[in-house]
Amino acid sequence: MKAEEGASPEPKLSKPSNLSKGPNCWDCRYLTTTWDVRAPYGCKFMGFRSRVIPSLEVLRTDGRFCGAFVAKPPVEKKTAQPVEQPSDRQKTDFRRPVVRINLIT
Repeated sequence: MKAEEGASPEPKLSKPSNLSKGPNCWDCRYLTTTWDVRAPYGCKFMGFRSRVIPSLEVLRTDGRFCGAFVAKPPVEKKTAQPVEQPSDRQKTDFRRPVVRINLIT
């Protein structure tokens, strides 16, 4: 059977696709911050430092989106344990007396 023209409308995207914006370096496992003030961002995969986010540098230089993007592994949430009471070591340990120093003069 042949479909009629115009019978099935094309789906409209309400939001722009995330792929059209390119990868987000903040979510990439290879993004690193460097000690260099003039080039504070770096890419461990490609081995370079830049003044701007590496994905923008790759887009500017190569004209294509970065192909090295790998998402960061999910962070494991630690279970919240209640804070224990502070120790009574000052009251029970008599090896050395506790000396309190007044730093405000």
